Amino acid sequence: MRNETLRNNIESIEKGGYMIVENIYWIQEWAKVRQSEVVRLPDSFEVHDCFLNHMSGEEFDSTFKEIWNVFTSIYGDIAKFPETFGMPLHKSQEYAYSTKEARESRNAAYRPLKLLYYLLIAGDLQNGTIIVDVNKFKAINDIKCVPVILERLSNYGFYFDGLKNFKITSECIYMLYPDSSQILTILKLMADKAHITNRINDFLACHYKLFQDDMNTANYGYGADIIADKMHTKHEKEFVYAMDAVLSEMGYYVGSRESNEGPGYAYYSKESEIGKKGPYHYLMSSNKTKLLLYLRIRNVSKCLDYLKECPDSVKQIFLLSDTGCSNRTKGTCIHGQEYAIDGSTYWRCGCCNASFYFSPIIKDIPHYINLVKLGLKK
Repeated sequence: MRNETLRNNIESIEKGGYMIVENIYWIQEWAKVRQSEVVRLPDSFEVHDCFLNHMSGEEFDSTFKEIWNVFTSIYGDIAKFPETFGMPLHKSQEYAYSTKEARESRNAAYRPLKLLYYLLIAGDLQNGTIIVDVNKFKAINDIKCVPVILERLSNYGFYFDGLKNFKITSECIYMLYPDSSQILTILKLMADKAHITNRINDFLACHYKLFQDDMNTANYGYGADIIADKMHTKHEKEFVYAMDAVLSEMGYYVGSRESNEGPGYAYYSKESEIGKKGPYHYLMSSNKTKLLLYLRIRNVSKCLDYLKECPDSVKQIFLLSDTGCSNRTKGTCIHGQEYAIDGSTYWRCGCCNASFYFSPIIKDIPHYINLVKLGLKK
C-alpha cells in the first residue's frame, strides 16, 4: 500500500523518531503520537480577561501547566500500559497499517480525555465540584469502557462520587479534584470554550490558545498556524512562517490537507485545485509533529545540473529511493521516476504525494523554489 510505504520511508529518514522502543500494539504507537501532539507551551501566553474572574494570571498559568502535565501523562501511560485503559490490543505485526484494527487504534488514545470532555460539558461547576447530569452525559458520550477509564482517571487526581465500582448508578456524577482547587475551574472553561467554538481537537491537545480570545471567539489555527502550532522546535516554527511568506509573495493559493499523521498545508498555482485536492507545488506537513516539506518535482533530470551547485543538505534530498506503490509492482505506474546521480540509480514514487519530502531548513528555501521551477514539468 502506498500509505504504508510512505510511512516506512519517512521513518527511515527521521532520526530520533517514535519507534525507539518497538511497540507491540498499534495503540502504543498512536498514544505516543497523541502525547507528542499536546501543544508545546511557550514561556508565556495570553489569557483573555474573561478567564481570570476566579484567579490571578499567575495562578492560571501554574494551574494550566498542571493540566498540561496530566494530559501528557495520560497519553504516555496509555503507550506504556494500554491494557489498563481498556484500549484495543491489535498487534502491529499482525494488522497492516490500513486495516480497520489499525485504524481503530489511531483514535482510541483520545478516549480518556474525550470522556473527561463529555463529563465537563454535561456538568456545572458548583463550589469546586463538577455536577454531571447523567442524562446529558449519556446523550453525547460515545466512549467505550467508561468504568475502566473513570478508574484510570482517578489515578491522576480526579475523584468521582455517585458511582458504584466506577459504574454509573445515579442521575448525577460528582467530579472533584482535591489536590488543586482551580484545576476543575480551568478544565471547565477549557471544555466550554472548545464546545462553543467547535475546537474539541484543541481540548484533546491541551492548546493554550483556547484562552487567548473571549469565550465565543477563536482567532487562531488558520493559515500557516495549522502546521506551526504542531511543531516542537523553534527552527521548525520559523521555517513554516518563512516558507509561507515566500510562497504567499509568489502568489500561490493555499489549502489544508489532512492525513493520519497530521495536518498539511498545500500551495497551488490555481485556486480551482484547492477544492479538488489537486496537485500542489509545495506541501508543508506535520508528520507526527515532525515537519516535512514536499516538493512537486516531476522531472529530476532537469534539476541535475543545478544540484551540482547546491549544498549537501539539498543534494541529500535526492539520494534516497523508495520501493514505490502497488502501481509499480503491476507495471502501471505513470507518476514515479527513475534517475541517476553519480552512478547510482534511484526511484521515487509520485502516485499519492509529491515525490520528494524531507526535513527542511530555512537557508535552503531559495534552492527548494528553484528546484520546483526547474523540475515541475515533465
